[in-house]
Amino acid sequence: MPQIRMEPGARPSKDKLSPTKGSDGIWRLDRVRHRAFSGRYVRSSGSGATRKECLEDWEANFEANRRKGSVRTKPRRRQFELTDKMSVVFAYYAEHERRRVVAGKITQQTCDSYLRAIFKADGPRADPNAIKLDEELGDLTIGEVGKPAFLADYLDDVAECYPGVAVTHYVILRGVFQILTLAGLFDYSPMTPVPKPPAGKGNQRALTANERAEFFDLIPKRLKRAKYFRPLCLTLLGTGIRPGEGFGLIWRDIEGLDDETVENAVIHVYATVIKPKGRGKAFRQLRRKRGPGYYVTAPKWLTDELRAWKRVTEPKSDDLPVFLSSNGNMVAPGTAESALSAVRADTSLEWVTLGNFRDTVATHITGKTADPARASAQLGHSEGSSVAKRHYIDPDGYIRQAVDNADVLEDLAPAKVGTKLEFSLVSA
Repeated sequence: MPQIRMEPGARPSKDKLSPTKGSDGIWRLDRVRHRAFSGRYVRSSGSGATRKECLEDWEANFEANRRKGSVRTKPRRRQFELTDKMSVVFAYYAEHERRRVVAGKITQQTCDSYLRAIFKADGPRADPNAIKLDEELGDLTIGEVGKPAFLADYLDDVAECYPGVAVTHYVILRGVFQILTLAGLFDYSPMTPVPKPPAGKGNQRALTANERAEFFDLIPKRLKRAKYFRPLCLTLLGTGIRPGEGFGLIWRDIEGLDDETVENAVIHVYATVIKPKGRGKAFRQLRRKRGPGYYVTAPKWLTDELRAWKRVTEPKSDDLPVFLSSNGNMVAPGTAESALSAVRADTSLEWVTLGNFRDTVATHITGKTADPARASAQLGHSEGSSVAKRHYIDPDGYIRQAVDNADVLEDLAPAKVGTKLEFSLVSA
C-alpha cells in the first residue's frame, strides 16, 4: 500500500488482519504495517491460542504502537465509512446534541425539536405521515446521500409541501455533514453549496382593528375561568413580545406599576416558558428563544391595564408570575392554546394564533414609522438594537436602554375600536 494512503493513527484495511495458525497450534498475525499518530511508520504483531485471542493481542499492540511518539492517546472523532447507513449517523448526531445540552451549548427544547425532526414518534397521537429524516434517508448510505445535488433535491421536495420542516432538516443536515467532514469522510461538507430552503410565510398576519375588537369582545363571553387570558393578550398586543415571553413575565419585570404618576411602565423581557414534550410541567427558562434580554416601554393603555390587573390579583410577591391559570399555576403554552381555541371557535377568527399579536405590532410600527428597524427593535431583534431607545434607570440605579415605541402603540388600544379597556372581574 502506498504510504500516502496511510492516515496517521488509522487502522489497516480489514484484508490485512487475517491471522494464520502455525504447525505448533498458535495463531499469529505478524508485522502489519501502519502509521502512528506521530506520522512514523510502525509494525504490529499478535499471537494467541485461538484466532480471537490473536486478534485481541494484535489490537493491544496496535493501540500501543500507534501512540508511540505522540501525546494523542486515541482518535479524537468517531470514525465512519461511506458505506455506513445514515441511520447510524443520525443516532450518533442525536447523542452529540444531548451532550451539547449537558454542556450548556443548546437548550433542551432545541435538542428535542431536532430529535422530533429526525425520528418517528411513538404513541397514538403520532402523525404517521410526518416527514422524518431517519425515515426518509436512514436506509441510504453516507456515500449515497452525501452529494450536494441529492441533498438540494431532497430539501426542495420537502419544501414544496412543508417549508418549515425543510428548514429544520437543512439545519440538522448541516450539522450532520459537519461531523462527517471533520471525521475525514469529505474534504468539504456536501451541504456547503446547498441553499437554505425558504421558510414560507407560515401564519404571519396582522389583525385589523375590527378583528381586534371582535376578538377582545369574545373573551369575556366565552371564558369564565381563564381570567388571565385577556390581560395576557393585551400585553402581547401592546409589546410584540413572543407568547412564551409573556407567560414568563413576573411582577418584578414590570417597573412603574406601583407609582400612579408613571404613565409608561418599562418591561424587562429576558425569560420564556418552556413545556418539554412528554417531560412534565412547564418551566420558566431564564433566556429568550432567540436574542439577548431587552427592555420595552409599554403604552399608557397597557400600563393602566396591567396596573388594574395587579390590583385585582394582589400578588404576595413580585417574584410571582404576572399571569396565573385558574388553578394557580404558571400559564403553560398548552393552557393558553386551549383558551385561545375556545375564544375563536366557529368564528371568522379561527385562523388567529397568539403569535399574530406580534405580527400586528410589527406591521403597525412599520406602517406608522416607515422604519422596519424600529419594528425589529420592538420585537427584540438584534438588527434593531440601536434605534427607538430611551434611557431608563432601573430599581438598582443602573441606566438601561428601553425600546420606546409607546406613542405609536397607543393606536392599538382596545378603546380605539370601542372595546372597554379595564376588564370587569369579580375574582382572579
